[in-house]
Amino acid sequence: MEQIAAILLIVGCNAEMSSCREVPLPEPIQASLSECEMARPLAMRMAGTGEPKVFSTCVPVSSGQNPRSVSIAWALTRGGDLAVELGEPKNLVAAR
Repeated sequence: MEQIAAILLIVGCNAEMSSCREVPLPEPIQASLSECEMARPLAMRMAGTGEPKVFSTCVPVSSGQNPRSVSIAWALTRGGDLAVELGEPKNLVAAR
């Protein structure tokens, strides 16, 4: 499938890497993977996580996915890389 956008993901961790969290970004969706890669260094500096370890990556979104509604699952590998998988959005059901 053709790539239609990219999602910028930033994760901040404590020094021991025992606690990590996704850093909210004002606009994580970029028009292309190359635009995402260009925006990444500034976004990392501006993220202001307060965490000593910060990781980031750009994840391509294919034409079969809506970048505003995909679910994002991420993990840090033993090698210190940020691994990301995009999936179908979770169906939530509201009940009273």
